[in-house]
Amino acid sequence: MVVDPTQSLISLSAPLVGGGLLGFAAGYALMKIMKLALIGFGLLILAIGYLEYKHWITVNWMTVETQTSTIVSHAANKIAVVTQSMSHEIPIGLGVVGFIPGIGIYRRLMRMVKMKRLGMPA
Repeated sequence: MVVDPTQSLISLSAPLVGGGLLGFAAGYALMKIMKLALIGFGLLILAIGYLEYKHWITVNWMTVETQTSTIVSHAANKIAVVTQSMSHEIPIGLGVVGFIPGIGIYRRLMRMVKMKRLGMPA
């Protein structure tokens, strides 16, 4: 039985390249989603602060802090449970390798856009 080395190389590299591409896409998408979520959360806090400043509402900030920390801890626990129950059949090794450049390229693109808006050379 003769095994063609190019075929075995292709069959081994396909899941790794796919994992790398999926990791890159996930890193890029995560940066976009997190940016939108943080902007929305900041605007919500700003609106609540403004309404309290105008005395239209009263906010118990200690309760807000307690509830927020509870929500964050529950979310962290859920993320831990999901990541522990993931199957190892997913090509996640190179997904992480692709994830980091995805975040880095997004940050570089945003920096270039900001510099272009300010009229600075990239």
